[in-house]
Amino acid sequence: MKTDDLIRALAADREPSGPKPGVALTLAGAAGLILSALLFMWLVPLRPHLGEVMRTFPFMLKPIEMGLLVIVSAVAVLRLAQPGAPYARTLSMLAAVPAIMIAAVAVELMQVPRAEWMVRLAGVHWYLCVLNMVLLSLPILGALLIGLRFGAPTQPALAGAGAGLLAGALAASLYIAHCPDDSQLFVAAWFTLAIAISTGIGAMAGPRLLRW
Repeated sequence: MKTDDLIRALAADREPSGPKPGVALTLAGAAGLILSALLFMWLVPLRPHLGEVMRTFPFMLKPIEMGLLVIVSAVAVLRLAQPGAPYARTLSMLAAVPAIMIAAVAVELMQVPRAEWMVRLAGVHWYLCVLNMVLLSLPILGALLIGLRFGAPTQPALAGAGAGLLAGALAASLYIAHCPDDSQLFVAAWFTLAIAISTGIGAMAGPRLLRW
């Protein structure tokens, strides 16, 4: 019997000790998101004139990108929690987000004078943006890792990375309501960096917290 088959057999034989992985992850993610929303309201104010800005295309592109990332990473985490569930195709779909970002950055670079590129890239305190998004991702990541323990991930590092990716995407989605920078140069650089840091934290925590 192959190792993967043995793991699936052991997982199937194990008596359930709590909610199913999908339910556990949904409840954990919701709890983490609520905690992050409270932390967001404590850390930063809403962006001035948010209602007006929301109707502009540069702003609207951010929730589209982050929303797509949330959906795909959520599906990936759910599948990684279940032995034998296919996830390779889902992970490949993640490429859609950077593809949209690259296209948007290319359009922006063609429309904006070269002298403004670095100004748009730096934005308003880019380092605070990255720090705040990473902080906002931590409650969600912690909750998702707890939710994953109700499943049986056979690749803890990858499952942890998936949880970190989802946590980072949700945190970035929250932070959009404050972030004053709508440039795709800014989003592609610093939103990506914050999400990558959250993903890395999840990948390191997975093997330690998701052992059988």
